Amino acid sequence: MSAEDRQTMSVGLTCKDMKASVGFYREKLGFEMKESWPDAENPMWANMVLGGQSVMLGQATPPEKVGEMCAGDEEALAIHTGLATDFRDNLPGAGVTIYLQVPDIDAYFGEITGRGVETDCKPKTEFYGIRNVFLRDPDGYRLVMFTPVTMESCQSCGMPLTDAEPGQMYCDYCTDEEGKLRPFEQVFEGTVTGFFMGMQKMDRESAEKAATEHLSKMPAWAGQ
Repeated sequence: MSAEDRQTMSVGLTCKDMKASVGFYREKLGFEMKESWPDAENPMWANMVLGGQSVMLGQATPPEKVGEMCAGDEEALAIHTGLATDFRDNLPGAGVTIYLQVPDIDAYFGEITGRGVETDCKPKTEFYGIRNVFLRDPDGYRLVMFTPVTMESCQSCGMPLTDAEPGQMYCDYCTDEEGKLRPFEQVFEGTVTGFFMGMQKMDRESAEKAATEHLSKMPAWAGQ
């Protein structure tokens, strides 16, 4: 990989059909092939890049043929034989989800579906500050294409988020000096005394009951 690509996290995916996978990432998802080996026409390995994010694709090799590529390196032989065996015997990427950021998920969704890409859902805004679409590549690897979004309300207490940054989930009252979500007990007490008692003029007992019901509907405290 180039020095530029090494500055960001990269993932490597083993593929059953390199040409099909390269075509999917390049022609369907809009990736650029930055590097390849041995060549771009018949790659065994390719570095596909989208917005500075690197997805490296590699042709699957039968375990019994790994030795032909390791040139007597016993350590490499053991590592790559294990990888090849795992790919042969298991569902590729089971339990793994790869998130890739795009500037505008709604526009991107229109582009890729226009190219024939099938997605698992339409763009959806999540409570944790992103809008995303789920899809799978030709080998079944699960990809989530997303864009950070500005939330209208705090996902902890429900108060309006003014001047929020994309991806911001919580208001200043619900976070500490490091921006981390405060414990439920602190948020609960602030909701009781600050909102229901202070602003709604409720007595303590009524305020606690109202705060309990209110916070139970907040994504941050689901099931609390």
